[in-house]
Amino acid sequence: MAQATVLASGDTRATSTDIPVASGSTVTVGMFVSSGVVGPGMRAIVYIDTPGADNKEVELDHRNKQTVLAGPGTFRVTRVEGTFGVYTE
Repeated sequence: MAQATVLASGDTRATSTDIPVASGSTVTVGMFVSSGVVGPGMRAIVYIDTPGADNKEVELDHRNKQTVLAGPGTFRVTRVEGTFGVYTE
């Protein structure tokens, strides 16, 4: 799978586009910055879509910059603080 930006780099609270993961598949989701490194004070939350409210899956930050999502499911990432974007691969 090629890399794709699901949340453009920015510094305001925002939510990514949907990240669909098929049954039996995995997708890596992570944080990126235009230059330098993902640093302290940058934080995002990965949620899984449910029939009700979304459920929190994992938090991303300067120590945990990416995670692997297992399907089936539809996921979203919310930028909570910091200046960065979110990609999938």
